Formats: sequence, structure tokens, C-alpha cells
Amino acid sequence: MQITFSGKQVDISEKLRKHVEEGVLSSVNKYFPAPINCTVAFSKEGDEFQAEVTVHPAKNIVLKGTGDRCADPYSAFDSANQHIATRLRRHKNKLNDHKGKAGLEEAELLAQQAVFPIVETEDEYDINEDAPLTIAETEANIPVCSVSDAVMRMDLADECAIMFKNISNGHISMVYRRKDGNIGWVEPKAQ
Repeated sequence: MQITFSGKQVDISEKLRKHVEEGVLSSVNKYFPAPINCTVAFSKEGDEFQAEVTVHPAKNIVLKGTGDRCADPYSAFDSANQHIATRLRRHKNKLNDHKGKAGLEEAELLAQQAVFPIVETEDEYDINEDAPLTIAETEANIPVCSVSDAVMRMDLADECAIMFKNISNGHISMVYRRKDGNIGWVEPKAQ
């Protein structure tokens, strides 16, 4: 697994790198045998350090964990690593529960069908020069899951919204975190 380090006003020593590598590998390999990559970001505000760990343990799974503010970077990382280990355990349990409910092969097939290609046209557009341009350059995998699974994925990825294909009716839906902290669910009307 490739581990990328970054520091904002923090010098990352070899000793700290080794501590982080051992901690991340023990946490991730416990639940996912062949992780893809990991990013560990340290920051310092005043006399306090904070660490954020972002793990990509398998295809289409990205989990983020942020630790408490601590007096040293080692404690900050240990706090973030404990947070990410909890998220990894919960996600692995959800995946194991989901495998029993529906066939994994069927879900993966549906997920592959839910990729929307980007079609570029050479039509002339009425461009307002004051408005920012919207540019789409990549394809996005849309997961096929239930509403509760989509909320779980959104929480595990620490995102504010996620689009998904609803497994119960096959429609594209979206869940998002509202400003009041509750979860909103958008499902378009069938026409």
C-alpha cells in the first residue's frame, strides 16, 4: 500500500513516518487484505497537532478519519488511526451483512451499469462571462445500494452528499446532509 504524507506547519520525521506506516498497515490489513493507498495529513494550530487519515482500502471505498487535537503529532495520529480503524471495522461488517442479503456479483454488475459516460458536443452555448464554467472531465461510478447503505457510505466517506442507484426501484437518487444535521433524500419523480 502506498502511503502519502503531508504536513501543514509540521516537519514529518523518519521516526514519525515509521510510526504512521506501522499503525496504518496494522489497522487497514486487519479488515482489508490488499489496500490501495492511504494519505496522512498533519496540521498544527498553535501548540496543538491534528491528523487526518484517508484510506482507500478497496475499489470504490474511501474512508476518512480525523483525530483529536493533541500536544504531539504521535498522539494526534493515534487518535485519527483509532477513528479510521473503527470506520474500517463498521464498513467491513456492513459489507459482510450486505453480502448475505443480495448477491455481490449482482450488485457489482449493477454498479458497472450505473457509470454515466460524458458526452461532449460542439454545440454553441450561451455563455454568461460572469458565471463560473462547469467542466466535467471524468466518469463517476454510481453505487447501487439501498438508501440506508447510501447514508452509511456518505458517513464513512465523510462527504456532504452522495448519488446512488436505488436498488429497490432502479432510479438514480441522492442523499445529503442538511444544515440542521439531518439527512435529506432526493428521488426524482417517474415520468
